[in-house]
Amino acid sequence: MSSNNCISINNISKSFSGKVVLDSLSCDFIKNQTHVILGKSGTGKSVLLKILIGLIEADSGEVLIDGENSQSDKEEQTLKMSYVFQTAALLNSLNVLDNVTIFLDEHDIGEKEDRILKASKILNELGVQDTADKMPSELSGGMRKRVAIARSLIISPDILLYDEPTAELDRINTKIISRTIKQLKMEKDITQIVVTHDIDFAFSIADKISILDDGKFVTTGDIDTIKQSNNEILEPF
Repeated sequence: MSSNNCISINNISKSFSGKVVLDSLSCDFIKNQTHVILGKSGTGKSVLLKILIGLIEADSGEVLIDGENSQSDKEEQTLKMSYVFQTAALLNSLNVLDNVTIFLDEHDIGEKEDRILKASKILNELGVQDTADKMPSELSGGMRKRVAIARSLIISPDILLYDEPTAELDRINTKIISRTIKQLKMEKDITQIVVTHDIDFAFSIADKISILDDGKFVTTGDIDTIKQSNNEILEPF
């Protein structure tokens, strides 16, 4: 794997109950770029993300993180990965600030005051600083997504995975999430991998796009390359 890459997949396959969901996928995700995996619902996009972060084990193939196999060399890994769930997955019993600091609190990382300061800074950067004392039920869908991103950023990840970050959001909130992802690319030393079915959103944030269909990547390239692809590839979107 090239030093310009921080994560790669080699011949990843996954089946459920005999149905092939991912079929020998290979791809490099370049460091500090935003790579979008575009596909219709049910094409295995979320399954691939969960394999990348280790929530699901592939049937075959390997995930290389910083040149090391993600399964066999976990203790040697120096890169940190974080995950933004499609539903935001905030804990309804905790306020926003406690949701954001939960990982640091659970692992007793740093002083409590420092955790609060770090979380407050991230919430401010994402434009939701006024939500710190609110409960998740008091937030709009767009705010919930940004709080979920803040929680993922609290560990200063090298790789940030997003599962359908604009699902169920209106056009205004979709633009806010798009702006957030672009802002993170400019300001953080971070690789972002985003799965979505929204082609306009994909074009607004991507350095590179891979189109996933029938378990395979049918094409990968920058935005211009994708736009010039066969019309049959883009027609479903």
